[in-house]
Amino acid sequence: MKNLLIVGARGWGREVYASISKSKEIIDGEMVIKGFLDSKSDAFEGLRGTFPPIISSPENYELKEDDIFFVALGDSKWRKHYAELLKNKGAKFYTYIADESFINETSMIGEGSYVARWCAISDNVTIGEHVIVHPYTNIGHDAVVKDYASLLTNVFIGGAAEVGESAQMSPKSMIIPHKKIGNNVMVGAGSVVIRNIKDGLSVHGNPAVKLKF
Repeated sequence: MKNLLIVGARGWGREVYASISKSKEIIDGEMVIKGFLDSKSDAFEGLRGTFPPIISSPENYELKEDDIFFVALGDSKWRKHYAELLKNKGAKFYTYIADESFINETSMIGEGSYVARWCAISDNVTIGEHVIVHPYTNIGHDAVVKDYASLLTNVFIGGAAEVGESAQMSPKSMIIPHKKIGNNVMVGAGSVVIRNIKDGLSVHGNPAVKLKF
């Protein structure tokens, strides 16, 4: 039996706990949720509900033989930081795919990624490691979503489009087919990407353009 530890006991960590606690592996007794790893030991104080214990910080935790991890941090910078920290200790990661989503059998989803309910992932899609795919997201054929990217609620990725490492697609944003957004790009809510976007830019609007302050 695997013992799952969720890294991050804040808002999204609690959402991940709610999803995974209803997963087939938990119901079938193949895995138990051992607890959370977080530097804030009182993260649940004042909250409604009952949660597994916060065992330790990720830095101080000593891996056990049957441990498996899920890094539940919304910020891609910190998700990457703690995934690499644990990977260097020899950790293995759990991949969550909701039963209510459709995943074409020719598509690949990397270790440690999260696919929420009511998503559709088409033919020959490649999703990297530690990617977040939130509800109602649709990913077209031959698209590529690189490591640590975040696709928030109701995102559309056109066929053969590409999302760079640690990029974020905000709610109701979209990329038309065959276009690419670079690494660490932030696409604002409701935006439509109709041209390639260079690394590190924040874009917004229809069509999506670089934000100016």
